[in-house]
Amino acid sequence: MPGVLPGARAAGPLLAVAVTALAAAQYAVGHPVAPEAWLAIAPLLASLGLRPLRTALLAGWTVLLGLGLALEGPGPARGLGLQLGVLVLLAAFAVTNSVLRSAAQRRLGQARAVARIAQSALLREVPRSVAAARLASRYLSASAEAQVGGDVVEVIADGANPRWLVADTRGKGLPAVRLASVAATSFRDACAEPGLSLMEVARSVDLSVTRASGDEDFVTAVFAELDPRGWIQLVICGHPAPLRLSAEGELMPLNPVAFAAPLGLHPDLHVSTFSVRTGDRLVFFTDGLLEARDRAGRFFRLDEQIETLRRPDLQAAADELLDRLRAHTRHRLDDDVAVLLAELTVTDPVPGLPPAAPAERPVAAVAAGS
Repeated sequence: MPGVLPGARAAGPLLAVAVTALAAAQYAVGHPVAPEAWLAIAPLLASLGLRPLRTALLAGWTVLLGLGLALEGPGPARGLGLQLGVLVLLAAFAVTNSVLRSAAQRRLGQARAVARIAQSALLREVPRSVAAARLASRYLSASAEAQVGGDVVEVIADGANPRWLVADTRGKGLPAVRLASVAATSFRDACAEPGLSLMEVARSVDLSVTRASGDEDFVTAVFAELDPRGWIQLVICGHPAPLRLSAEGELMPLNPVAFAAPLGLHPDLHVSTFSVRTGDRLVFFTDGLLEARDRAGRFFRLDEQIETLRRPDLQAAADELLDRLRAHTRHRLDDDVAVLLAELTVTDPVPGLPPAAPAERPVAAVAAGS
């Protein structure tokens, strides 16, 4: 419930009983156990977690107790009046604080609701299966309060050859979200155009990003198209190369012939083609995964997560990968992380198709930054 902290319902009656017991003890002994103004501690504590109405009721009860003690207690009227005045001011402050806190929580709740809507528009739900592959996607925000950022995972499952985009927008905040939305929307629209190749789709997204971006804005991206006959095409624009985990447990990066500049910086686009087999798992991710560090400054190494990535349940593998990332960083990320895992169920490569692209380096060299 907005404006109420967990456990606050029970706190109200407990505070009322406590302040009543203090007043009763003071009345019973016939001399001040504590100045009447100290009774205000109950509504002040209540204002940190209770709704304004409950806080006001407790504050009113506290003032009545203070007034009763002032009328019955010994001592000069001036001193008792001063104590009672302080009590009234503190009680009023408690009610005001509760009102302001509740209003702030309502605004925060509305902002989170808007963020969830924005996230659902930008990061549409990734299907768990497409032609020749099972998929698992995860998004981890660097901010506990954020629901959406500049990372994009978009999968188009229409047609025989599924396509997907994994992208990362430079910067943070609303400008990054806006540019990420442009990239995702442009990718969807381009994939809906009949007959466009993956290269043409990438060019269309680059044009949209260039029009929408500022002088220092850009988007790193990897475009992928899976051919169920045993091939995958990639267009990589300033983005970390995806990894292939073979059925034998060998983890290798799918490095292109040449890396292009990010979208928005006039990239010289190239298509790289790789052969894949049933049982292979592909790992796509944004650079927040590679740049995550522990408190000693050590990077999160994907070559040390092979057993996690090989878990039979693909969804469980994605969950455990992020759990290990959180444990490595102790829940302190400097950048958002998006991950897409694909387990392939393709046929054997068809003779005559383009050969696999250039020699691949071990992923340990990539993780070490070489």
